[in-house]
Amino acid sequence: MIKQKKFWCISSFLLLFCVLTFLLSGCGSTESAACGGARDEIDFSEENPHVKVTFFNVGKGDAILIETGEHAVLIDSGYDDTAKIILNYMKGQDIRYLDYLILTHFDKDHVGGADWILRGVETGAVLQPDYESDSGQYLEYVETMAAKGYSPVLVTETMEFSLNNVDFLIYPPQRESYEEEDNDFSLVTSMTCGEVGVLFTGDCEKERLKELLRQEEFSLSHEVLKVPHHGRKNKNSEEFIKAVSPKAAVITGSKEKTADEEVLRALEEAGTEIYFSEDKTVTCLCDGESFQMIQE
Repeated sequence: MIKQKKFWCISSFLLLFCVLTFLLSGCGSTESAACGGARDEIDFSEENPHVKVTFFNVGKGDAILIETGEHAVLIDSGYDDTAKIILNYMKGQDIRYLDYLILTHFDKDHVGGADWILRGVETGAVLQPDYESDSGQYLEYVETMAAKGYSPVLVTETMEFSLNNVDFLIYPPQRESYEEEDNDFSLVTSMTCGEVGVLFTGDCEKERLKELLRQEEFSLSHEVLKVPHHGRKNKNSEEFIKAVSPKAAVITGSKEKTADEEVLRALEEAGTEIYFSEDKTVTCLCDGESFQMIQE
């Protein structure tokens, strides 16, 4: 009986040790998780300039900054009154120049801060879909573009460019009109850093998701997904998530307008770690072989 008790105590200790090791490794944490087999910590510094993707907490809106070496790309600009969040961050990181400002479409939660960004930071090129809007936020953007002497690049065909060995593919809308006039005009950006892909989908809805599922210009499979339209459900949402099969996903929603349960369930069934920018700003670090998600 004494030997059996001693064996039980040792076994219990080993089991407890294994559980604690797993929890402390970061895999059981949503605040800092090395998803998809990523290493525990990726060094992102001037000496090791890979890719840093910041999904800003701007409420139910998109503002995503991609840094790679000395280059920077901003996808959407949040609201008019949240532009300072982006500008303050860029000032703190000494980012004085944007290689590209990509405006997926012209809803106020995507184009609202564009006039502030354009006045605050010199920009190499502004990419936008080929349509117009009559909203006040869009008109402010157009006026600022004219004042700065900028002309937008209307993306009507698939566009590709590379920055610091990071590849970008911009996939434009394939039709001249949609049932969802603004959202389905969204430009879609696929970013590839070595073996890791990140997919940015703007506010794509049913018809645009259908285009993405049928297109053959790039693989839909990506390690990280910016969930379309703040996590709103569409008829083909589940099929789209299954095709992307992301290891991590970021939902840019708000506590007042949370993601739909059907979308969350589809992500969970795909084995995806889900991050909500409404909680805190989300950061993705990538070194070309693996990636790490951080929320703090």
